[in-house]
Amino acid sequence: MNDTYNSDRYFREALMAATGFREYDARWVIEPTGDGTPVGLNYVGVRTLGLHLGRFLADRLDAGRRIVVGHDFRSYSENVKNALVVGLLQSGMDVVDIGLTTTPGAYHAQFARDIPCVAMVTASHNENGWTGVKIGHRKASTFGPAEMRDFASYTLEGRAEDTKNSHAGSYTFDADARDHYIDSLVESWTERFRGLPRIKVAVETGNGTAGLFAPQVLEKLGFEIVPGNVEPDWTFPHFNPNPESVPFLRSVESLVAGSGADVGLCFDGDGDRLGVIDDRGNLVFADRVGLVIAKFLEERGSSGPFVIDVKSTSLYESELTSDVVWAKTGHSYVKAKVAEVGAVAGFERSGHFFFSEPLGHGYDDACVAALALLWMLCSAKATDEDGSLSHKLAALPRSFSSPNRQPYASDETKYTVVDKLAAYFEQRESLAGKRITNIRRINGIRLELEDRSWLLIRASSNSPNLVIIAEAFDHDGTVLKLIDAEVRAAVSETGVDIGRFDSLAEY
Repeated sequence: MNDTYNSDRYFREALMAATGFREYDARWVIEPTGDGTPVGLNYVGVRTLGLHLGRFLADRLDAGRRIVVGHDFRSYSENVKNALVVGLLQSGMDVVDIGLTTTPGAYHAQFARDIPCVAMVTASHNENGWTGVKIGHRKASTFGPAEMRDFASYTLEGRAEDTKNSHAGSYTFDADARDHYIDSLVESWTERFRGLPRIKVAVETGNGTAGLFAPQVLEKLGFEIVPGNVEPDWTFPHFNPNPESVPFLRSVESLVAGSGADVGLCFDGDGDRLGVIDDRGNLVFADRVGLVIAKFLEERGSSGPFVIDVKSTSLYESELTSDVVWAKTGHSYVKAKVAEVGAVAGFERSGHFFFSEPLGHGYDDACVAALALLWMLCSAKATDEDGSLSHKLAALPRSFSSPNRQPYASDETKYTVVDKLAAYFEQRESLAGKRITNIRRINGIRLELEDRSWLLIRASSNSPNLVIIAEAFDHDGTVLKLIDAEVRAAVSETGVDIGRFDSLAEY
């Protein structure tokens, strides 16, 4: 633990670890997590962060002096937000505080109030003890690596400390922002569902912030809801609300099986990612959910393009007639690419879905993603065909996909580790007995094989981990196990220092 924590220095000196400035989000431990991760931020540091953020937005990015702020449902998040607001006001920013909200709720407020900047206090799916800020200087856009690097340097060098304000910032609290966001979603989707039959939906939010939003939206649109742990509880007593977490997803499988629901939806801690369980109680990785939605949109006349991240199934390129554009993994990257190429939608395997007008505003919103999926399922039900999600998935070519495995690798070493493993595999002509036909270095290394199977190894953008994912197109999943064995051999032969990761046999 940092020696500033639990000392008088904690209240006098800014604590702000440089590693908290990540590729496109800022994220630190602010309270002890119990796993040995050092505390990297205190409230003096948060105020300092707010001061520099306001000056950076207004003076360096010319983004104006108005900003929306909000916070997620954790015991300390309001305190973090309040400290951030003090710094923003000190910088001369005019702050509109929307209080407790989801991340897409904060993005929506930018549009509703015509405010360019946003700072959402959330650690998303990270364990308790973590906090962070998602920052945007334009609508439907969050900081990318260039902005984050510049902001990190600006802040860590203390460049705003000696500058003078031209005016004092103002503060407004918007108590109606939550209702306005919910009502806006209901109003914009009512016509699409008009005349369509409804289905039964199991909803799990893992006691996170989305429990205050998603059930209300669905009920107002006429869906029968089977609620899981939707009451907010900042201790997260059952599991961490992460749509890539197997325990979280397994709980929704039980909810679907026990209720006879037509689909199960699980929302992450700040409401911008969606996990899905089909009508048979089977976990569905988000890249396949995005694919069936994309096929539905094509059937309704959309001609793409569609954006996908490097963790996604290779079936997008064979199953869609539209152009497919690859992007680095990360909500900021995919969101930016959707805007850049004018995509109908973007899909990220972690559960971020981005829908452009008229379905959405281009940012990641799990409620909008859920509504797009339900629109597809209800439309199919209206035609008397088997419109179940399991049926639509069964129509796709069969493959075997691994979970999103994340062995520990420190923030200081994880990119070097990926480079060493990439160099190892780049010398290979085959993997798991299959010829390597393409290597993508957009984000880490993605090895693509002659039968469309693939392996991805990359560094996590927002936590001290690697990300290891693979997909195989053989008849029994043997290739997936062979890939797994070769990854373990590569780790051993290169001598890289990473934590344990479960074998595929343990899932």
